[in-house]
Amino acid sequence: MSARAVGIDVGGTTARLVEGRLKGGAFEIHAARAFPVDELPQQVAALGLMGQPAVVGVTGRDMILRTNQVPPVPTWQLKELMSFEVADIAEQSGDQLAADFEMLGGAAAFSDEDMVLLALVRNSLIEERQAELAAAALKARCFTPNAVALYNAVVATDGGDGTVLVACLRGRNTDIAMIQDGELLFARNLTGGGDTFTEAVAEAFGADQARAEQAKHKLGRFARPGEKLGGQADTVSDALQSALRQVVGMLLSTANLCRTQLKAPNLEIGRVLICGPGARIPGLDEALTRQLGLPVEMFDPTEGYVVGSQVDFDDEGGGDFAVATGLAMMALLKGSYRIEILSEAAARAREFQTKTLWLVLSGVLLAAYLGTFGWLSARDHDAARVDTAKLTREAGARRSARDGYTRDADRAEAVAAGMARIELVTAPGHGVVTVLGLLRELLPEELWITSLRTSTSAKAELGSTGIPRPIIVVEGSGKELERDLNSAVADLTVRLREHASIHAVVPTMSTDARGRFTYELQIDPSLRPGSDVDADEEGDD
Repeated sequence: MSARAVGIDVGGTTARLVEGRLKGGAFEIHAARAFPVDELPQQVAALGLMGQPAVVGVTGRDMILRTNQVPPVPTWQLKELMSFEVADIAEQSGDQLAADFEMLGGAAAFSDEDMVLLALVRNSLIEERQAELAAAALKARCFTPNAVALYNAVVATDGGDGTVLVACLRGRNTDIAMIQDGELLFARNLTGGGDTFTEAVAEAFGADQARAEQAKHKLGRFARPGEKLGGQADTVSDALQSALRQVVGMLLSTANLCRTQLKAPNLEIGRVLICGPGARIPGLDEALTRQLGLPVEMFDPTEGYVVGSQVDFDDEGGGDFAVATGLAMMALLKGSYRIEILSEAAARAREFQTKTLWLVLSGVLLAAYLGTFGWLSARDHDAARVDTAKLTREAGARRSARDGYTRDADRAEAVAAGMARIELVTAPGHGVVTVLGLLRELLPEELWITSLRTSTSAKAELGSTGIPRPIIVVEGSGKELERDLNSAVADLTVRLREHASIHAVVPTMSTDARGRFTYELQIDPSLRPGSDVDADEEGDD
């Protein structure tokens, strides 16, 4: 294992680099820098890092993270299962994919079955990144999900005691890891990050994205309850508060999805750590603490580890380098959680080095043995034939076991399809009960319900992938009191979406020629436990 490694967190326009070293078994940061992506060769040369191994983070729409439950099986059989999964996903996506997987150690406390974290990345992205690294004279060690890098950074610096949710808010997406007593429970990447706050400011001022970003950095601050900031700062603070709900929703939905995946409904988060460029708004940690009812802290894995003079955080904090630091730690620290995604050529080379080469050498030694001693004893020749027959039988038995598992998997898919059909029959009743209970609690006094019925929909607005889902359709009217009825429906929609048992809500409002106001809510009360990959294009910050 190299005593020196580079972690690179590549965004849309900004890259962050950390050079880590091991000294006496301890991790040290000797260089850290943020710069435009196209300046990577110049920065590497200036830092003297040519030829160093680099671990590169991946996130956004070019990557898929999946958590799969599998029965306890031998390693070779688990690899075959994952290869089937990768082939199936590649066929559905139409892309060539590179992948790696690792067991989720924290899941063992909740289930007798194993949980596997599978990461897949488009080969075209890996080839693009490798070309960038080659131009900068860096060696591509592997590619790793940002969420895994976050986990390694927390465990190495904070310890990850208790149940911890750590979130790195970037520009257009957020990486999240859930940890329990140092073990990884769940990993996810989602659309939405620091740009959510920028867009809210832009809407409040009617400004473009660039001016809104400037206003956010210059005036942005989360006011404490009852605090008045005055002037434009109040407008910015109000806009940030409205966007805060989306961030809270991302964190809560991740916790709920983790509980569903692990079948651990009583799993409770003890604390939350936030980092990344999207988390730099003053007062965000306090605002999240009030919203979540949990202690929320800023996470900086560089604190206490910087020893080099080539560290330039500029106006950024060390928390912006959490992913890059975790990537460098993964390369250097023993016991790190590793998902190492390689290009097809690199994977073949590693396979040859770790397996095929040893098989070839074994074959050469076996041939030498037979050539040297075969003429001495016919009995040795007979024994070799017996061993060959035994190996052939064992190979046949393994093929038979694999075929049996494939048949079991096919039967499981058929059962899943049957369960989906049953859901279309049973889910509406459960959904009606759920929605009625929420409306009894949340319906504003300006509004009333005229009808409630069940239906099916495959609308993209409801998060459907083309398969009809059971939904609840609520129709109603209203009478304006202290606020307009459109605002009342919008507020009801937001409060329903924030509830853990609601997956999506699509509102429709209209007023006829006589001024009669009506509204309709299409509500999907399911959590979709299988869909944990929501991330879109990665952010630049």
